[in-house]
Amino acid sequence: MASRGGKQGKVRRLRVLLADEHRCVAEGLAGLLAKRTDSVRIVHDGEALLLAALNGEADLVITDIALAPFSALHALRRLRKQGCEVPVIVLSTHGEPLIVREAMQAGANGYILKQSTSDELYSAIEAVAAGNQYVSPELMASLLQAPEAAHRLTRRQHDVIRCMARGLRTSEIAATLGISVRTVESHRQALLDLLGVHSGVALIREAERLGLIPLTPYDAHANGGEEP
Repeated sequence: MASRGGKQGKVRRLRVLLADEHRCVAEGLAGLLAKRTDSVRIVHDGEALLLAALNGEADLVITDIALAPFSALHALRRLRKQGCEVPVIVLSTHGEPLIVREAMQAGANGYILKQSTSDELYSAIEAVAAGNQYVSPELMASLLQAPEAAHRLTRRQHDVIRCMARGLRTSEIAATLGISVRTVESHRQALLDLLGVHSGVALIREAERLGLIPLTPYDAHANGGEEP
């Protein structure tokens, strides 16, 4: 994230919870945030993010999407389901309309790109701390310009990818959903293109990693038997 000069006043006395898998990235961001907030706590996984937020240890959460053992979007949905209203800014390398829309509908208050300037990060913090939403202008422009199909996975796409996650073959998915094999293949290719991957396994893992679909039963069991 590029740094630019600007006003140096603090953004209230905010306790910031910063979640990022990559320690070097997190430490660099923490240095920027420390200049404008009261305190910054770093965590590196979804479980720690969830616990700290539910315990009221932060006034603001800034998080990447991809976290282990479950994504920030899974954590965010659980926070909102449990009544936690702490503001959340997603700071990600993913600028696809689908991902941005999913994050905002999961309960995010802001969404900016990691390549944004530090001034934009500060603007996002000021906006969400004041009870508003903030989406990077270039992301908002792409959201408005993107066709509706790029905004969310359709219900049928969700059905197909969940069947794939269960290990069903194309013919079995077609029989289960009552659609043709060709239609299943069309949905599968659209999903591959949408998430920029080249195999069914990679598709399932990327969708789970980004929180677009629930974790597989095996992964959910590893997380205590509950799908985030």
